[in-house]
Order: sequence, then structure tokens, then C-alpha cells
Amino acid sequence: MSWTDVFPVLNEAQVMEFQQSATDVERELLDDWCGVARVVNPRSGKHLVAASLFWKHAHKDDGDLPEITREVMQNAKKLGLVKRFSPWEHYVVPLLEGAAALTLARPEIVFRVYLAADLEFLVEDLVAVGCEVFLMKGSSLRHNPGAMWRFLALEEEGRWVTITDSDRARQVIHDVERTERIMAAGLGLWRVPYIFDSVRNGNSPSSYRPIIACQFGALGGYPVELLMKAFLWHTRRGSMPNQCRIRKPSGKIGKVPIFGTDWPTYGFDEWFLIAARYPRLALSGVLTFFPINQRESNHWFSLDIEFVTWANPRSEILFFGEPEILKKPKASRTKKAARSRVLERMLAEKARPAVIDFPHRGMQEALTLVVARYQENLDWLMDLPAEVKVVVYNKGGRILDKELLGRIDHLIPLPNQGREADSYLYHVGHFPHGEAGEWTVFCQGDPFPHSPDFVRLLGAAGSWRDVQALTAYYTVDSDAPPRPTRILEDEEWISGLAVRTELCSAHTLDPLNWQDEVWQGFLREYREHHRIPKGWSVAGHFLEACGMTELAEEAWRATLIRFAYAAIFAVRNNRLSRIPRACLPRMRELACGHHVHGFVFERLWLHLFGLPFVRLDRASLTASQPEIVEFAGK
Repeated sequence: MSWTDVFPVLNEAQVMEFQQSATDVERELLDDWCGVARVVNPRSGKHLVAASLFWKHAHKDDGDLPEITREVMQNAKKLGLVKRFSPWEHYVVPLLEGAAALTLARPEIVFRVYLAADLEFLVEDLVAVGCEVFLMKGSSLRHNPGAMWRFLALEEEGRWVTITDSDRARQVIHDVERTERIMAAGLGLWRVPYIFDSVRNGNSPSSYRPIIACQFGALGGYPVELLMKAFLWHTRRGSMPNQCRIRKPSGKIGKVPIFGTDWPTYGFDEWFLIAARYPRLALSGVLTFFPINQRESNHWFSLDIEFVTWANPRSEILFFGEPEILKKPKASRTKKAARSRVLERMLAEKARPAVIDFPHRGMQEALTLVVARYQENLDWLMDLPAEVKVVVYNKGGRILDKELLGRIDHLIPLPNQGREADSYLYHVGHFPHGEAGEWTVFCQGDPFPHSPDFVRLLGAAGSWRDVQALTAYYTVDSDAPPRPTRILEDEEWISGLAVRTELCSAHTLDPLNWQDEVWQGFLREYREHHRIPKGWSVAGHFLEACGMTELAEEAWRATLIRFAYAAIFAVRNNRLSRIPRACLPRMRELACGHHVHGFVFERLWLHLFGLPFVRLDRASLTASQPEIVEFAGK
């Protein structure tokens, strides 16, 4: 008995029958379900991450939703439209945040969203975080065909494709790395098999799934749209078998209905994978990820592995997880999470001071606002006082709003490369700096996820230091830094507004008092790219590469650096000249080179403009109080 003896497969004869027999009316309906109306923000790249975004009830017997608007999605729970998850918080927000994070960390990867026609109002949001948007001709009926759209990315010949779900977008970088590893190994698919509702269906082939629809990666180059349409055509005609064939104890062949075959209800997308995609993908070689302590496997998993190793002998299984023998005793694993009553009291007592409402009649000191824009909405610039000079470096689509264009004093288009670092460096080298005592503020196109009080902080320039951070964390909801740190470390706050610099090792640029796993990945990339030995100062090496020899020497001897999250900060104009003009071409070349350089710039901007490094004098460690030395900025 083999896999194809048990599980139905959409064969080539059925595909040919569809091509020869489908009517024009049927083709038009299928095209409305599976076709793309237009592409917004097309991008090119070897690696493609694909997700679907739609909002419909999961099962075909559920009622219809009202006309969908942004307000309806955001208030779905209040309106009584949600059975399980709120669509905005559970799907839209994670997708936007995950896409933004991936674009920031790996700008060479394309994040594509197949967007339902009735959610077209989200196009601008998706483009703003770097997504390529495939706006579909129609909307999803129920859970499908929307859940199937993302598989259309597998049409892309020669591209690496990672399939994800909108609510998994924040963690997709891990799946991206899996796809890259199997492509390097010459395999064509990685997947994670599972059993749907294993408690009730633990040993039934009807609930075995060889691929999770929201978590796999493959090499593109398959006629997915044709297979999808043929599969739906046969399903509607009743000519696509939807039962497993298994031998009963009596020896006779019996049939078991397969879960998810009821179009267009929940699970149909994985049924399509089982019958139409998986048998073809298996030929390219499969890496199967399987938990080492998985108790839910059954003999259908064994049949599955036999099939993939027969289809391609290079297929492999990777068991992951911690063996039971190495795990701690059950009693210790069930202990409650650590608790600190002292910390709880400190956090409770640390109420945030009231925010001062600075008047909008004008700023306290003259300043130039430098905005590094990609696709962000810049309407917020209209709220700034007229005295603020606005300079926008635009690397995205054209700005068409005439009122907004009237508020921007200088609009300079630049090639889309080098992230905000290239824009900042261009400004330093090409824009008149104004009076020495005035300010220049550097920010991204949308500073508010990183600094919700950004506009208010602009009104507090009278309290700024000559080099001033204007953020306190990466984003409000992120763990960078952890909540206790951001609440308790308020020494740098300005009039009740949260700002702080992060203290980091000058050698590794890693935070001192918490583990920044994202940065540690960037650190490995930097060391591997430049082939620098362990123990070398990243700050010293990078500043030397910039041509800033004296500052590099200070960095090599420094203990600590300080940085402002998201590269949002202000400096006195007389400090802009601290970056020598002769160094700017090399620095822009670095910014437009390896993507990790942009993150190194983020951690060094304040020091580039004269914030002193911090050195712990080791000779004084034997004294009762160590001596802290701050280098004078050059």
C-alpha cells in the first residue's frame, strides 16, 4: 500500500479534462475566485514570502458579514461579528508589524500579500510597510478561496517561496531561514506534518495533513493557478474523489471521508495541498520537520515518509526538540513563573508623569526636520508649526497631495537604497545646515510607532541636549527594551515625555542588561561578512571603515556606547560638520551595501555627531568606586 493508494490525487488527465471541457461561464467564475486584478508596489527579489489577507467566517453555513470597512474590522467584537478572533488585532496588525520587521531586517526579501477585493482600503497600509500587494479580482467566499491565494506564489519560476499566515507574520523570519537552508541543500520543499484534532481523530487518515498550509517553503515553478482551477472545477462537478481508501479488519477496502473537502469551508486549502500540490512537490525532495516528542503521529505519517523517500531518495527528516531523558522532572517544569514583589512594587509606584501639552503656536527653537520616507503617509506633517522647516528625502512612490506638497519645504527624490542611513548622510553632505545653534531632527517617515510623543517632543527643544535621542524603545508593543527597563529608567525623560538612550557594549553593540536576540543575529552577520575575529570592536572596525580614524580609536578603547532606537534623534547644527565631507562617499557606500550596515549606523549616530563614548577605567576597579571616563567628542 502506498500514499497514492490511500489518498486521492488530482491527476494530469483531470487537469486536461478541465482545460478541454470547462465552459466560458465556469472559467469566468474560476477567474473571479483565483484571478489577480492588479499589482501594487511590484518588487523583485530571489526570495518571496506570501500571505493571504481576507475576512470571512470560516464555515459555509455561517452568515454573511456586512460591508467591510476599516471601522467595521477594528470594532468587530463590539459589533458582534466575531466568533473567535478580532480580525484587526489578530490578523491585520500582526501582518503589518511582521512585514515591516522583515523589510527592515531583510530588505532583499519580497513580502507579498494576496488581498481580497473588499479589503482594498488596506492597500496603502500594506505598501507603507514595504509589501507587494496582489489585489484579487474577488473576495473570499468563506475561509476559501482566500486561504488558497497565497499558494499562487508558487507559480514564480526559480524563486524561493515561503508561505505564511497573517497572524504568524511576526515570526516568519524563522521560516524564511528554513527555506534558505533547504534551497542551499538542493531540496525543493520543507514542511511540518500534523494531525487535525488528534484527540478525536488520532489514527484516522481523514485528519492527517502532510503540510501545514500556513508554514512551509518551496522552490517555485508550478502551474498552481491551473491546478487550483481544475481542482475547484472537479470539486463543484463532484468528479474529485474526497475519501481515503483503507483496508478494514475484514480485508475489504473501505472509504473514509477526508476532513476539509467541503468547499469553501475551513480546511479546503489544505485539502488542495494534499491532493494537488503535495504529490508534485514531493518529487523535488522534501525536508520534514518533526517534533522528537510528538505523541500524535500515526502510521499515516510512516506511509507519508515512505512516499517522499520513494519520490526523491534525497528527502530527509529532521527531528527537533528536547528528548524526554534530558528534560527536567515534571515537578520542576510545572513551577510558576518567577515573581519579584520588589519589582512589582517599583513598577506600580512609577506612574508616568503627566505629559505637558505644548502650545502649537510655535517651537521654542528653530529646527529643520529631515524625514527619510519610503511609502509612509506624511499627513502628520500638516500638524507641525509653520516655523519647522521640513526636508523630505523620498525613496518611494510620488507624493501627489497638493496640500501636503505645499507643507514640505524641500522634497528630494533618492534611489531606494541604503535605508534612512543613506538619506541622513545625503542631507549632511548636500543640504545647507543653517545657524550653528539651531537644530536638525532626523526621523523616519512614520516616527510614531517608535515615539508616540514625537510632535510634543519637538516642542520641548529648549530642554534638549546637544545630541538628543527622541525615542525610548523600538516600538510601544515590542520587548526592546523589556517593560521594567523602559519604565524604571526615566532619568533622560523630558518634561514627562519618554526618551532614553540604550547603553550597549562598544565591542558588540549589544545591550548591557537584557538579551537582544535580533541584534545578536545582525552581529553574527556583520562578523561573517567582514570576517572579523571575536574580540574585535564592531564600533571601532565600522568607524575605521567609514574613514573616521580618530573616532575609531576612541571606540576601540571605549567600554560603552549609547544609541537612540529607530535612528530618531536631534543634533545642534554645529555638530553636523563632525562627519568629515571626505568620509561621506565611503559612508554612503557602506549604507547601500550589506543590509546590516544600516543597523550599525543606527547604533552609532549619536557618537558620529559628538556624543562621548564611555570608558570604564579598569585600573581603578580595585578602588571602592570605579572611575567612569567620558571621551570628549572630536
